[in-house]
Amino acid sequence: MDTSRAWRTAKVGGFTLLEVLIALFILAIALAAVMRNLTGAITTTGALRERTMALWVAENRLTQVATVIHWPGLGRRITEAREDGRRFRVVTHVLATAVPQVRRVQITVARSGRHHSLMRLVGFVRKP
Repeated sequence: MDTSRAWRTAKVGGFTLLEVLIALFILAIALAAVMRNLTGAITTTGALRERTMALWVAENRLTQVATVIHWPGLGRRITEAREDGRRFRVVTHVLATAVPQVRRVQITVARSGRHHSLMRLVGFVRKP
């Protein structure tokens, strides 16, 4: 049997080691890009969840101020709230407006122990 003919037949049927290494290198780069995008998506999802919880806390606080029977006094009040097992610091700032029967209520929500605010909500309350 002619060995050169057998070698050519075997060579045509498979990949060389260099081709396999190049394919693995390209696959590794693609997987690294996918992992980076996935990590970014997870981080964004967590941040959106935090902001959603902070919005709910702010809306709850504004509803409490609007539905209370007595007229809210001017000034700033700091309280704490819980939502979904998380603790939030709520700053309620009541300001006068040009209309004497209406007050502006600004609510700022941050995670407890942090100064970076997650949500700011502004509403107006009419005198009962």
